[in-house]
Amino acid sequence: MLGELPTRKQLLKTSSVAEKTVNPSLESTTGFDLTKPVGSRRIAFRKLSWRSILSLLLIGILALLLAYPVTLLFVKSFVASRPGQATVWTINGWIGAFNDATLPIALGNTFFLAFVRVMITSGLAIFFAWVVTRTDTPLKGFIEVLLWLGFFLPLLPMTMGWILLLDPHYGLLNRFFMKIFALSAPPFNVYSYWGIIWCHLAFSTSVRFMLMTPAFSAMDAALEEAGLVSGSNRAGVLMRVTIPVLGPAVLASTALGFIRSLESLEIELVLGIPAGIYVVPTKIWDFIHWDPPLYDRATALCSIFLIFIFLLIWLHRALLRGRDFTTVSGRSHLVETFSLGRWRWVTCTLCLSFVTVMIFLPLATLVMGTFMEVFGHFDLEKTWTTRHWAGAFTDAVFLRSLKNTIVLGLGAAIAGTIVYVLIGYLIVRSRLPGRGIIDILSWLPWALPGVLISLALLWTVLGSGDYLKLMYGTLSLLILGIVIKEMPLGTQIIKAAVQQISPELEEASRAAGANWLDYFRRILLPLLRPTMVSVGIIVFISAARDIPTVIFLSTHDSRTLSLLMLDSIAEGNQERAVVLGVLVVFLIFALLFIGRLLGFRRVSAQ
Repeated sequence: MLGELPTRKQLLKTSSVAEKTVNPSLESTTGFDLTKPVGSRRIAFRKLSWRSILSLLLIGILALLLAYPVTLLFVKSFVASRPGQATVWTINGWIGAFNDATLPIALGNTFFLAFVRVMITSGLAIFFAWVVTRTDTPLKGFIEVLLWLGFFLPLLPMTMGWILLLDPHYGLLNRFFMKIFALSAPPFNVYSYWGIIWCHLAFSTSVRFMLMTPAFSAMDAALEEAGLVSGSNRAGVLMRVTIPVLGPAVLASTALGFIRSLESLEIELVLGIPAGIYVVPTKIWDFIHWDPPLYDRATALCSIFLIFIFLLIWLHRALLRGRDFTTVSGRSHLVETFSLGRWRWVTCTLCLSFVTVMIFLPLATLVMGTFMEVFGHFDLEKTWTTRHWAGAFTDAVFLRSLKNTIVLGLGAAIAGTIVYVLIGYLIVRSRLPGRGIIDILSWLPWALPGVLISLALLWTVLGSGDYLKLMYGTLSLLILGIVIKEMPLGTQIIKAAVQQISPELEEASRAAGANWLDYFRRILLPLLRPTMVSVGIIVFISAARDIPTVIFLSTHDSRTLSLLMLDSIAEGNQERAVVLGVLVVFLIFALLFIGRLLGFRRVSAQ
């Protein structure tokens, strides 16, 4: 006898058990059991927490703010009509952009300048990170602080200082060397390829130093000791052990530096155009500022950036795939600095000399330039004056730009910090499947040059309805651009801080009867306060100094001090430009001092 046939209820039960046996993670990954009847699933769906809804909403917002503008930017490269007009599809933008006889030269200049700058600054950053973290060099803590200073100082004012030093007609260093060595021609020319690279060194080196220092600090010194025991010297260990083992940090820093080099605009505008050196960002700037603007050609050139950037990301992942770079494990971790003997004074001198020449020399010259009657002319009957300072504080345009800069910085710092804390917490603490998508989307702005973000937001606003058009030229749109641009750095810093806070605190708060909002407000945020202050300061400084991200989004009424400085240089009013540059630097130093009182500390994205 085969026995009695099973009933329908027994078959359903058996099928449900078998389904869970084959895929036991089915229920845990979705939040509710898909093997239950439809009515039961509806009940489970109603129990979806508001945190899950917040996560899904955040994914949608990030996709709208990041993926949509970039996609729209590529699509609009095939549209001939201007924003707000009827769509006219064409490939004339691509044809016009690539038929430009100067484009191959601009592309060559862009990649040549980026490649040389990244190679030089990466080598310098590796050396400085090694000195600060792995050696007994004197004053290395002070050196680290000074190298961080290069990150905070704005590029355009520092460039004005170098112009006063290296201009071929009146540069102080040129005049000094011509007099000392009886030269017939100036030895330096800031309006050149190497002048552009030179003016980028301080900032670019500081950025890569910041990214590499945490990896050098976390590396197990036993690996380097093994290299020394095997007979290698310090230089050999650095080149054959330290740098290869820290491959992910070095490659990530190099890739990011290359992308950031591609976006550079302000120095290339000021130094490149007088010398006839055009790069892709300056070509895009030209297309946007033509009358009428050639948006299709500008977006076509931006699409080149997109293709290359995604290729660069793929190459970075391919180089690291299948390789093991573990330096910290569960066993004992050796953290040791190596004695350099007498050479420690050499490394100290080299580091301090770099900071003095690359940061303090142009900064001091910039301040001196604000008191010159005519910028760069030292042979006038009346060389020095204070009238430029007096005129600045009575200029309505300057006062409006100062107000715009402060509002933009505060708005971006507050809004950005709140957004980064929410994103960082959801990525680290939530268990929703969507947190991986949020993490990927939060990295996207670092893969995009600031010029591209600015143009993408411009197209989004001007081409997405009458209501969004009202945002054009407002500080709200500029704040949005800065928040998007600084999202990777801000989010990674917050993530590192959240990972250091034990989840047991949240569990203890729940056991005490507190809800999630109470935990977030009364426990998590106070513990994150120093990190949030640091992130807010970094975002504020970025807003005050940024030019590429906001250059296409601002109007005459929403110009910041940095944009006004660029306008003054373009108009030939260098006297006002240097005063504006010093004021931007002073604003940044004042903010750093206030932040220090509020608990600012050097942070890193790990």
